[in-house]
Amino acid sequence: MKNPGILSKLFSALPLVLTCSLLAGEEPVSVLGYLEPYRSISMNAAEPGVIDAISVSEGEPVKEGQPLLNLNLRVLEAQLSIAKIQAQSTGEIDLAAAELAVARDRHEKLIELKRSGTAHSTELARAEADLKKAEAQLNLANEARKIAEYRVAEINAEIELRILRSPIAGVVLEINREIAESATAPQEGQPNKPLVKLAQIDRLRLVFHAPAIQASSLVTGQKLKVRVLGQSSLSPDREENGIETEGTIEFVSPSIDPATETIRTRLVIDNAGGRLKSGAHALVFLGPRPASSPEP
Repeated sequence: MKNPGILSKLFSALPLVLTCSLLAGEEPVSVLGYLEPYRSISMNAAEPGVIDAISVSEGEPVKEGQPLLNLNLRVLEAQLSIAKIQAQSTGEIDLAAAELAVARDRHEKLIELKRSGTAHSTELARAEADLKKAEAQLNLANEARKIAEYRVAEINAEIELRILRSPIAGVVLEINREIAESATAPQEGQPNKPLVKLAQIDRLRLVFHAPAIQASSLVTGQKLKVRVLGQSSLSPDREENGIETEGTIEFVSPSIDPATETIRTRLVIDNAGGRLKSGAHALVFLGPRPASSPEP
């Protein structure tokens, strides 16, 4: 190597997270990155209230839609019982229907009597008014039942707002309240942490910063070899006991960081067996370094 000082300056200019082996030749360029959950979600209650039940524990796997905790529901459950009785009741409708049948029968008989000249027009007019009134009463009874059905749906929606459900299939990382504590008010002297924190870890993301000269060949969907480190990224034997795997490029930034001349890149790694830990460092192998262009 004609000028080793140039390479030394180049290494000192790169940030720690890169730690690239930029030796020319057949040696692949390895870039240091870190693993993180594919999705990480911090959840809080949509409604104020007191926690009545916690259905999961920290570290427990959960399915999408699974209840995590719920606030006190007793008042809403009592209102729901009343609304269900009202929605299922047919008494008012049956009574209104019976009165309508009587009014209709009387009206039809008076029409026949009027034709034969034995009924007065005022009696027929009164019968017509009674018929319209009975029809209106039946309509009101049907509308009242429909309103009760809507009220049942409304209360069920209010109950659902007080049940915290997992939006993903993942694992519970944190639960920061206890039963009988307020779901919204922060604890005295404590930071206002989320009620529950979840992570999806059956897939992981690996974020790294590729040298711009290498990143030009990286495309979405491309697979790269990865070695997840078994020790500290600063350890001299960090690659021992590492786990070999591969990742698929999910994102390549369209811009170069001018301070480091690198491009932020993100891989997706399958972790269905859970053998890889979020937060671990990993080396991404980008292939041999491109040959330098000849000087003019």
